[in-house]
Amino acid sequence: MTRSLASFLVPFSLCLALAGPAAGQAVVEAGLGAARAATTTAPAAGIGKSLNGLSGNLDKAIKTGQQPSVQQTVTVINSKPPAKESATAPAVPPPTWEDAGAIETGLTYEDVVRRFGPPVMSISNRTERSLTYRGKDGWFQLELRDGVVSSVAKP
Repeated sequence: MTRSLASFLVPFSLCLALAGPAAGQAVVEAGLGAARAATTTAPAAGIGKSLNGLSGNLDKAIKTGQQPSVQQTVTVINSKPPAKESATAPAVPPPTWEDAGAIETGLTYEDVVRRFGPPVMSISNRTERSLTYRGKDGWFQLELRDGVVSSVAKP
């Protein structure tokens, strides 16, 4: 009986003794959290203005039935006046490269890049360069010496 009473009284007295410091710690942590919240929201104040302007442009576009241009959206986010629009050049189609299966020994590095595009991977040292290309049949490993293809490892 004395053992069960002692096992109850010791934790109970510890709870009573530590109640004050625990409450003080809670108050301090709450104050620190409030201070942190106040200082971290100040830099985000400009985001509200940007989002408000963006939603205004979006609302105008929906009402008039046209889509806002990228320039308008960028202007709202950056809050800067739009730059003078220049004549836009026609879209250039992406280049089409030859299949890497046609790479042969004797081609120069410039010819290889011009015909087959940039390599997937390139490793070089002072005298040699190793290029990796992907073709229809798999991966091709080229060895170049003095800027000229010296060997081609085909899959």
